[in-house]
Amino acid sequence: MNKLHFGDNLDILRKIKDESVDLICTDPPFNSVPGNRKSLEISSTKIEGFTNIWSWDNSSRDTREDIKERSASCIIYKALNKCLSGYDMLLSNAVTGNKGAMRAYLTFMGPRLVEMYRVLSKSGSIYLHSYPTSSHYIKVLMDAIWDHNNRKKSNSFKNEIVWYYRSSSRASKKYRRMHDIILFYTKTENYVFDIPKPVYENELFLRDKVKDLIDKKPIRSQDDKGKFKRIRTRTDDAFLRDVWDDIGILSLMVAERLGYPTQKPSLLYTRMIETSSKEGDIVLDPFSGCGTTLDAAQALKRKWIGIDRSIVAIDVTEHRLKDRYGLKPSEDYEIVGFPTNLKDVRDLTSKETNHTILANWAATRINLTPSKDADNDADTTLWSLRDKKREDVRIAAEVKVGKPSLNQVRQLQRFIENDTADIVILITLESVTSEMCKIADKVEKFKYKGLSFPRLQFWQITDKFFDDPESVYDVLQLPGKLRVKPTKKGDRLFPDIQFDSDMK
Repeated sequence: MNKLHFGDNLDILRKIKDESVDLICTDPPFNSVPGNRKSLEISSTKIEGFTNIWSWDNSSRDTREDIKERSASCIIYKALNKCLSGYDMLLSNAVTGNKGAMRAYLTFMGPRLVEMYRVLSKSGSIYLHSYPTSSHYIKVLMDAIWDHNNRKKSNSFKNEIVWYYRSSSRASKKYRRMHDIILFYTKTENYVFDIPKPVYENELFLRDKVKDLIDKKPIRSQDDKGKFKRIRTRTDDAFLRDVWDDIGILSLMVAERLGYPTQKPSLLYTRMIETSSKEGDIVLDPFSGCGTTLDAAQALKRKWIGIDRSIVAIDVTEHRLKDRYGLKPSEDYEIVGFPTNLKDVRDLTSKETNHTILANWAATRINLTPSKDADNDADTTLWSLRDKKREDVRIAAEVKVGKPSLNQVRQLQRFIENDTADIVILITLESVTSEMCKIADKVEKFKYKGLSFPRLQFWQITDKFFDDPESVYDVLQLPGKLRVKPTKKGDRLFPDIQFDSDMK
């Protein structure tokens, strides 16, 4: 069964069997900005920082020591350790600034590349999406790992693919950056390589891309039945070259766009998968993000494994697979690492660093998605309803581990008082007190499309939710169809309004 893993990809990669994966297509985080590294538990908007900032901290030092220890008994880690030692000298043992950030990034990527190499089958290939500021460093790492046994008759490196695209960005005192790098390596010389199809033969291209090819005037013709024939472009042989300039970045209006800032076009990964795998092969993406690789693999009838440590990314992928293919978790594929019972939730809160993860998991379970208006510097994360007609509703979802206090509830009131959020939801594992409920009752209601909603609400996660996820709407009152449960006669939530459950 296809699998979608939530968690640290290094831990998960180490559990995958040797040489069991036929193709790896992945888009790791880039080291693009110097400074302190932010959490990789990224969301689908800017709120959790796609800036991918790194620093040479205790975590980096611990990883570096682990690499040294493993190098004593593993030839591949030995090659990695030698390469990183060289970088230590090159980067002058920097611990701060851009050089320190690069050391941290390379230390992060190194062991993951080792594990990717290990799980690749003998006929397997890898396409690793990179950024011009770090691709040359990564390439040396991959050279060390892929050719660790000093093979003389083969060269694992096959291509440095330039993905060229048009961008509206402006540059000052330098040339505009309009390309990314994709590194193409193989495990051996006995690898799959089928001549890729021209982009215009792909159904996704005909649907989403045809309006933006040659000055927005592609050459198209139709047969007697009105079916579009072949489209010839001025980059007609791009699929045979190492400069791919026939696939553009996703425009704001394209149907494929999911609101994920680092989202790449499916056509890009369709080309990789068609070229370097067969139907039924296993495709792995250790940094699966919003699921572009998995989407393309599913469309091409490949098996797939996705890994991401962002709850929100997993949620976006889950909805994407459902909308595109009608796939349901546990039935059509397995989600590994997601809480499936109250014990799992409590285990998730055992570490202080996991409170954000729990908050994201809880918010996505009630069908919320990060708000487009989120602010990196805000005190709280803002969410929206996954409903385009009601995405203007601003919701703050806060998790409190342990017994909630009156002071915590009063602190949440400030989001309402300063109009940061329309609705604030306190998510707990313990029950709230009657005094807390009285505070919530005194808060002025949120008026929306003729209805009133409590602005301060409580949701205690219990076993009942895992037996019946819809039971959460017996407690929470949110705008939208089926999100508001009619109250019993004599105990009306909206005594002065005629309630329409469809809310058209």
